[in-house]
Amino acid sequence: MFMLIASMGFAQTHTLLVTVPDSIETVFVAGEFNGWNPASDSLNLLSNSPKVFSFEYTYEGSVDSLEYKFLAGPDWKYEQKQAANFMVLNDSATAVVDTFKAVYHRDQEKDVVIDVLVPAEVYVLNITGNFNGWDPIANPMELVDSTSNGKEYMVTIHTLDTTTLQYKFVAGPGWPYEQTNSANYDYMTDGGTVVCDEFKKIFDPNEAGDIIINITSVPEGTPAVYIIGSWGTSWKLEEAIEATDNGDGTYTAVVPNVADIDYKVYNYPDWTYEEAADAEGTSVADRHASFVDGPEFDITVAYWKEVFGTPTGVKDPISAAYKMYTVNGSIVVEGVTSTVSIFDINGRMMQNVRAKGTFVSRSLQPGIYILRVDNKVQKVAVQ
Repeated sequence: MFMLIASMGFAQTHTLLVTVPDSIETVFVAGEFNGWNPASDSLNLLSNSPKVFSFEYTYEGSVDSLEYKFLAGPDWKYEQKQAANFMVLNDSATAVVDTFKAVYHRDQEKDVVIDVLVPAEVYVLNITGNFNGWDPIANPMELVDSTSNGKEYMVTIHTLDTTTLQYKFVAGPGWPYEQTNSANYDYMTDGGTVVCDEFKKIFDPNEAGDIIINITSVPEGTPAVYIIGSWGTSWKLEEAIEATDNGDGTYTAVVPNVADIDYKVYNYPDWTYEEAADAEGTSVADRHASFVDGPEFDITVAYWKEVFGTPTGVKDPISAAYKMYTVNGSIVVEGVTSTVSIFDINGRMMQNVRAKGTFVSRSLQPGIYILRVDNKVQKVAVQ
């Protein structure tokens, strides 16, 4: 077992091949190795007639059970018609796609200008869409005119596919400031010159600054304190702010350059470890803080739903039925009878294998994972 674990820590380069109709100009691949992102990876043309494309990727651990599919363009509208995914073990060198739902042409890739009129109260404006992975803060727009009718903002964006381009506007640093209309603008329908007349909130830089959260009391045995909330791309685990341990049982967290925030407190950056209203683990409502009303706030945490690093006992079905532990970043389960699947905390499948006896996962990054063994499910922390 030691040799198996040691061998799983090395990333190796693998190749996929696919044969497609001669009329196809470009091929993309989406699979477990790239988070099923249809626009992430395009293939290289190897030959014409037959038209063969290749894709090289680097992956740690066994790739045999990884699934994927091909697209004739950078969007799901171009995916292969056959519903079944390909699998590395069986198809890496022999995949053939005869038909796609639609076919992309390279002249659909271009720079486009977006011009929008918004209310005069807007101070900053961002554009987000499928061209930037729906990041609400990555593409700020430029103020070009201000009149009694409102403010005009413009930006030039690059899109791989004008026929699928969708976008919306955000009047501040994050999703709390998005446009009120839930419908996206569609470039093929609405063009690039539009009016957006209402937002859920409008960011005012004159009423923004650093909000300071002092956690003055936490339950005994708390390993650390984090806050997660509406700043940045909004309620993302990777944007958790770790509070400073003041050494006296209190913690301080600072959220920079915000007007107001909604948030909760955690003892580890994972939804499992949030604060609770009572010992039974009843959820608490989101907390709120406003810069103009503070900017400093004192709060207390009386209970946690769970404490990171604390054994959870027989309520964890896998721990109760199998011998399960972690070694050097790998999850080990003894006594498996059929299948094992591992998902990250966002639900993305990391590994899926048929197994019998002892299962050893590939090397994983530290974090929380969802482990499914023979139809039993449990969260597992890899440190």
